Amino acid sequence: MTEAAYRLPSEQRLLLLLVGSSLLINNYDLGIFSLALPQIQASLEIPEQNVGFYTGIIRFGVLLAFPLAFMADIVGRKRLLLITISGMTIATVLTAFAQTDLQFLVLQTLARCFSYAEDMLCYVIVAEEIDARMRGWALGRLAALGTLGYGLSSLLYTQIDVLPHGWRDFYLIGAAGLVIILLARRQLKETQRFTDLRAARTSMRRSLGDHLTPIVSLARAYPGRFAALVATTAPYSFGLSATFAFISKFLQETHGYTPQQVGTLQFFGGALAIIGYFIAGRLSDRIGRRAVLTVSITLAVSLFYVFYLTSDPRLLVASWIGALFTYFASEVTLSALGSELFPTSYRSTSAAARGVINVTASIAGLAAESALYAVVGSHALAIVILLAAAPLAIIPVLLFLPETARRSLDEISPEVLHDAEAGPTPFP
Repeated sequence: MTEAAYRLPSEQRLLLLLVGSSLLINNYDLGIFSLALPQIQASLEIPEQNVGFYTGIIRFGVLLAFPLAFMADIVGRKRLLLITISGMTIATVLTAFAQTDLQFLVLQTLARCFSYAEDMLCYVIVAEEIDARMRGWALGRLAALGTLGYGLSSLLYTQIDVLPHGWRDFYLIGAAGLVIILLARRQLKETQRFTDLRAARTSMRRSLGDHLTPIVSLARAYPGRFAALVATTAPYSFGLSATFAFISKFLQETHGYTPQQVGTLQFFGGALAIIGYFIAGRLSDRIGRRAVLTVSITLAVSLFYVFYLTSDPRLLVASWIGALFTYFASEVTLSALGSELFPTSYRSTSAAARGVINVTASIAGLAAESALYAVVGSHALAIVILLAAAPLAIIPVLLFLPETARRSLDEISPEVLHDAEAGPTPFP
């Protein structure tokens, strides 16, 4: 397909920009926490042996994000996006004024709640609005736009020593960006698929049980698909969670990097690695999601091993960029699969469920890192041990997940509405 064939209508380009802008700020917030972890730890006096555990606790926000994302299958995508942006803005502002580690944990957990729900909805919206032949390409562009947030956080982190309030100023900057996005989101429309679904539901008699159908029937309707998606997501997230959480700390404490050097490496290295989103999105449309996912997972894990084990400074940089490149490719492909495998009536619910599994596995991985650190006395060695779990994600990809590339959403998972009196009704 030529470059011209990938051009979106102006309305869809605006949609991609508006949705991607929120991902940008979310990733900026995540990037700041990872980069400024040494400074936050020192400021709030977090014990060394608790760093992994504290990082994992913050991610419990995904458990609160699940009911939020689930509600998007009832009240709509747009309304929930506005709620999540507002909630994250408030939590981010308050984080800048946290005085204790407990206050920081509570506020960042709330921020994660809204940001995780928003991330899930962003991919659902793009999957529902973009044509099947361009869906992987568009999701790659969405992910790339979101990853600019990591680049922004890296660029600003180089100035942490000159900012008047250190790491706290980063959260104020992020909140300002969220306010701008909140105002711009007035132009965002509800997805056509959900609008049609809501109209079909209106013509039926709806009970409380019917409203709860998405969350109750997800595993029952597609048990094999959901189990395979969980079996892919869980070991990958478990194995890689500490890998990302400790990059800044590892570079500064093991290799003697300054905050400015870490920020510069993250910014320029990330700018190169972001190409992984573009390539993966286009390749997955051409050769399939499963092939791209299998290769990218294998390469990402291998390169992270090199990053945490090498003492060669050039190989350190090269392996990090390569690992990030292939990780980006795997993430956008997995997000595409998660958004495509289930019908409109519980697409957000399935995305939320996958998010819960993802973050729960990440929390378990971070807790395991803390436990291993107490035994081996090295964060790098603990991370290398945990990486062994990540390749297990390839097994369900090859054996159980269906191919979704170049297929319409209705072909992959046709919609069936449930009427309390008439029973299941196919929805075109």
